[in-house]
Amino acid sequence: MTRFWSAALAALLAALVSACGEGGPHARAPAPALDAAAESYVRLMLALGERDADSLDTYHGPPAWQAESRTRHATLADIRTAAAALAESLASLTTANAEDEVRRLFLIRQLRASATRIDIVRGARPPFADEARALFGLDRLEGQDRQDGQDRQDGQDRQDGRDRQDGREGQVGQEAQAGQGRERREARSELERLLPGRGDLAARYAAFDRRFLIPRDRLPAVLSRAIEGCRAATRAHVSLPPAERVDVEYVANLGWSAFTRYQGRFTSRIQVNAVLPLTVDRALDLACHEAYPGHHAIDSLLEARFGGRRVELLVRPLFSPQSLLHEAASSGAGELAFPGSARLAFERDELFRLAGLDPAGADRYVRVGRLVDRLHGVQADIARRYLDGELDFPRASAALERDALMPSADVTLKFLNQYRAYAATYTVGRDAFSRYLDAHGDGDRWRAYINVVTDPSQVVPSDPSRK
Repeated sequence: MTRFWSAALAALLAALVSACGEGGPHARAPAPALDAAAESYVRLMLALGERDADSLDTYHGPPAWQAESRTRHATLADIRTAAAALAESLASLTTANAEDEVRRLFLIRQLRASATRIDIVRGARPPFADEARALFGLDRLEGQDRQDGQDRQDGQDRQDGRDRQDGREGQVGQEAQAGQGRERREARSELERLLPGRGDLAARYAAFDRRFLIPRDRLPAVLSRAIEGCRAATRAHVSLPPAERVDVEYVANLGWSAFTRYQGRFTSRIQVNAVLPLTVDRALDLACHEAYPGHHAIDSLLEARFGGRRVELLVRPLFSPQSLLHEAASSGAGELAFPGSARLAFERDELFRLAGLDPAGADRYVRVGRLVDRLHGVQADIARRYLDGELDFPRASAALERDALMPSADVTLKFLNQYRAYAATYTVGRDAFSRYLDAHGDGDRWRAYINVVTDPSQVVPSDPSRK
């Protein structure tokens, strides 16, 4: 470990012990000690971002901290050692109140995920399920409702705990999978009816989808109106900060269809991939996902609630349980903002006109789009098989086109090559978040959405009934 990180970590750990007094291995940590640990966490995530730019989702803290991380340029080994040591030190402490306990557990989860990410950057290739569990806590979302206190245990303890569980969770999971299988078969059957003709369904859908691509010179107007519509739909249910805003720029060679960088003070910059073709329906999803009520709105509401009281929220590593929450919530943002017939009305009456498309085709187009969206669970299974080596690139591409009706399958696989299990946040994570919203009924969906995305714990609830 470099002299800087060694000295900094030693000083922090000494401060934690000193602040907690002589309380033994589970000493009580006051808020100032947690503040110091939170600042160290932020600096570690910035250091990781310097070594692996993909690992840093967003940062809107003091510029001097980021400048310092660039100057020091710590090694991945040093960052991992420091992150693991800080996590284990926090795991040995207890806290004075529930609020501090939530902070402590948040830091442990995030730090342990960052250590796993460093292992992957350095060449580790765990099975998809293990990677998704270690980075995002996805095992919590599949019936494994463990107590948060188990975060104190090491990896073997957690594995042993899973091995001791009875078969009830497995039965629930099998029933859910059976239900999803029926839903997908019904969706494909309806798509066959709506898209008659020669050739297989994938080819017919791809040809149909191309008819609704937005001409490149019209995309700015369509996306701008879509963002306005998403903002209006969100404001009807949520009190957003008065000064919030999004700035949009179009770039080439972006690994995502779009990427939102929260800049603090209720402002975000959305980069849109100018090369990737967008249909009207996907443009609306993108606007809701990246802006309202998705990423930008979530970050703005978090800053409005906590301000500078929780320094750890100044940074968000991409591969983390917190990132799962934000991505899962944003992936369902379009359905929340434009449920049922509201989506058809907005696309037909507003976006089709701006795109230069005939609104007479909007009804069938939106119905087809909602049916194809119900196939997104297929993507998760293909991603798992591809990353686990069960499918090579050509077979995985063919499976995505055939089974998930994905026209740009090669682009998705290249995304998987770079971001690996992060793809599960859009599928498995989204489904878990949707179950949480569904448990609250139509009248409470917005309240439930805002409550969980601004909750101090920053995790997708494993208990759908949680208020």
